Formats: sequence, C-alpha cells, structure tokens
Amino acid sequence: MKNMTLQNIAACLDSPLYNGEGKEAFEITGADLDSRKIEAGYLFFATRGERVDGHSFIPQAAQKGTALVVCEKAPDVDIPYILVEDSFQALKQVASFYRQQLTIPVVGVTGSAGKTSTKEIIAAALSGKFCVLKTAGNYNNEVGVPLTILRIRDEHEAAVVEMGINHFGEMERLTAIVRPDIAVITNIGQCHLENLGDRDGVLKAKTAIFQGLPENGRAVLNGDDDKLATVSEVRGRKPVFFSRNAAAGNETAVSAEDRNKEAQAWNAGMPDDGLTTSSNLGIQPEVCLEKVLDSDLFGSRFVMNVFGERVEAFVPLPGEHMVTNALAAAAVGHLLGLTAEEIVNGIASVRAVDGRSHIIRKGDMTVIDDCYNANPVSMKSAIDLLMSAKGRKTAILGDMFELGEEELAMHADVGAYAAQAGVDRLICIGQLSQAIYEGWEKAEGSDDQIGAETVREGEKAGSLGKSGVFYFPDKESFFRSFVPADFAENTVLAKASHGMEFQEIVDWIIE
Repeated sequence: MKNMTLQNIAACLDSPLYNGEGKEAFEITGADLDSRKIEAGYLFFATRGERVDGHSFIPQAAQKGTALVVCEKAPDVDIPYILVEDSFQALKQVASFYRQQLTIPVVGVTGSAGKTSTKEIIAAALSGKFCVLKTAGNYNNEVGVPLTILRIRDEHEAAVVEMGINHFGEMERLTAIVRPDIAVITNIGQCHLENLGDRDGVLKAKTAIFQGLPENGRAVLNGDDDKLATVSEVRGRKPVFFSRNAAAGNETAVSAEDRNKEAQAWNAGMPDDGLTTSSNLGIQPEVCLEKVLDSDLFGSRFVMNVFGERVEAFVPLPGEHMVTNALAAAAVGHLLGLTAEEIVNGIASVRAVDGRSHIIRKGDMTVIDDCYNANPVSMKSAIDLLMSAKGRKTAILGDMFELGEEELAMHADVGAYAAQAGVDRLICIGQLSQAIYEGWEKAEGSDDQIGAETVREGEKAGSLGKSGVFYFPDKESFFRSFVPADFAENTVLAKASHGMEFQEIVDWIIE
C-alpha cells in the first residue's frame, strides 16, 4: 500500500512506534479490525466493542503475521505497535492519510434511498473501462467507510464508496476521509427524521459531502428531486443533473414556484461550504431518460440521452426505478471519460445484492427480497416493483425506523399506497406497522370494523379481514398463522427496516 510504512502510520497518528526497530520502512499490505481477516503484512486495529474487546485477539493476529497493531493498551506479545487513545478514531486517521496517497478517481454516493443500487450500477458502468473497488455489504458508516478506503490496492483504477449517515456531522467526517472527486446524491427523502428533523435537515446533512470535493470535483444530482433541483453551483461549478422527467435541455417537472420556495428556505440556513442554491426557472439535465421500452422483474430496457448522445441500454435489476440509478451511472461514466458503449456494457453487467430488490424464484413462487432497509420512498418504489409482476401479489411490510414525530402518518401513507396500487394481500408486521394496516383499511373504505385486531394464535390465516389485509405485532405471531404454502403462486415482497430482521421471513418462505 503506497507510502503506508510503519513510520508514516505512526506519524499520521502522532504517536511513537514501539518494537519497530529496523521495520520502520515496511509497507503494510492491508488493514482490518477483524482478526479473522488479518493476513501476513496487515495492520490490525484492536478496537473495543460493546461485547468484544479486540485487544484479546492481538495474539491471534500476531500468529497470522500482522505487521503492526494499533491499540489502546500495550500488547503482551512482541510485535510492532502504536498506542492511541481511541482505535476507532485512529482507523479514520489512517484511512484519511492513505486516501491522500491515492491518485485514482473516487466516487462518493449518498442519498435517502437507492444508495446501494446506485453504487452497484456506477461500479458496473465504470468496470467497462476500469478495475473498480466498491463498497462491500453495508460498509457505509464511520467504520465501514475507512475500511473500504483501506481496501484499495495498486490494481484498482477507480473506487465507488457508499456513504450513509443518520446524524448531523457524520457526513463531514466521512467526506474528510473519502475526499470524493465526484459526489452523487440519489434523492432527499424522509429518512432519519428522528435525528435530522425534516427534509431540509436531510438536505443539509447529505450535501455536506460537497465539502470534500476538490476544486475540479463534480456533483452529480437527481434533477427530479425538488430539494436537489435548487442547487445551482457546487465549488464554483454547475452540478451535473440526471432526470427521467425531461428531454435534454428542457425543464424538469419541478415548478418555478416550488423552486423559489425551496431555494429561499435553504439559503436562509446554508453554511458557507461552497454550495449555492438558486430559484432558476428550470434545470437542464445532462443525462435524461427519453423512453422506457419495457420493464419487468428482470430489468428495464430504455433509451437515454447522455450529454447529447442518444443511447439504448438495459439494466438487469428489477423495477423501473433502477433506470434512474442507471442515469446517474451514465453521468459518472461520462465524466470519467467512458464511451457510450463502455457505459452501456457496464450497466448491463450489474447484479443484484441480497436484500436489495433481489429476485428469488422457488417453484411457482417469486420472492422480492428487499428487506435490508426501508423508508417511505423506498417502500413505495418496492410496491411499484411488486405491481409489475404477473399474477397474485402479496406484500409483507414491516416497521420503518427513525422517521421522527410523523412516523405513524408515514406508515399509514404506505398502507394507503399499497391499497391504491392494487396489492392483492398485505401483511403488516411490527408495532409501527399497525398504522400501515390502518392506512390500507382507510383507503379501502372497509366496513369490516376490524380495526387493529391481530390474527389470533391458531387461527387459520385468511379468516380475518375480507379486504385482504392482516396485522401482526411481531414475526412470531405471523409464523404461527401462516405456512409457506400460503404463498404458492404468489409474487411476495418482503420489506422493512434492517432492525426488523425480515431476512428470517424470506428464508422461511423459500426454505
């Protein structure tokens, strides 16, 4: 790893190197805080967790040949080490130092919904020209992001880093590590409102990613989002917009009146960090959708305009909303010098991630595994995806967390949306999801007077509720009332916030 010598790491941490005589110039070959992933030549961060103290695994890391340990107390084994007050903070400092040694383009991806899918499609698009490192799994927080940066190796020619936050200040810390050359924001939605207040708070927190952009950096924004569409300048340059609502050179559907209101509200509280908003009458998207040719659970074929060039493409991920993510990928690809052919071939190579609109076929049943996370925007997108399927459609929806004071209203709105969309059967699970149930019932105008009654233990599923909606306070009561065979000849959507652990439901249905 370039310039990642033991002495340089000690210098960036402003702490002495112990037991490192004669090894100061050795360059580490990797870094991790999981001793199981340590290899010869690695740097091991010994961190203290809620249940596990990484210091107890220093001997195992030493046996595997770790070259250096960063720790909060001196190890009992004879190995080079650096003492720090906080190993997690040291992880960020080392990753930030390593990022400064890199010359490859780094793309940072954030937003309220669609971050992972957009990251995957961007990485796939860039793979048409580059060897790409992308965020693995859910490594998008203040531990995962620095570990992702430290995974970059000499063979990588570009990196795509997902950046997730739920509090003010987090994005500033992440962007100080990532220092993206291109910052992509998918949307500004209703997520983490418990901590961020409202969508203006979400906008403020997410756009802090711009603080890490270099002078020649670029912002790539969703022009269909009413908040993002007000951003007219980032670091002295016009953002690159992608849109599915306008032909290149025309306005989006965002009205001038709305744009003026949003710009005034945002400018009133905007810090001086290089971002300028405007009440322009419209944006001119550099990348836009011209036409969706066809779309189903297995992907969408569409025509887009990329900086004036008309291109036909196919994104092999379920749901027409994936077209929007592909537009973002096309914008990034163009900025990094890819040809239209390279972009199209790359997008066509993307594959689904488990828990993120992952389609599973089992006999006469199809399961849409979208249970990694949820907010009102992604819930509705998932329902739209379900409705693109043929045959009987069942939605199993659970609680959405961190939505703030309006959480019940937002859950009810999802229930009403499912009813209006025409879902055949809705199963609501969780304390907050009672509001999804009630939202469906209100939209249906049911006279059954069932209220929030649950399916009772031992009662045959389907005997309660003529309207096709069921409520369970927890997964256990759901499992007692249904059997997997109840979902035969159905397309089943499973979606909830990650803490609901809906993967258990997906595994139960298909296994």
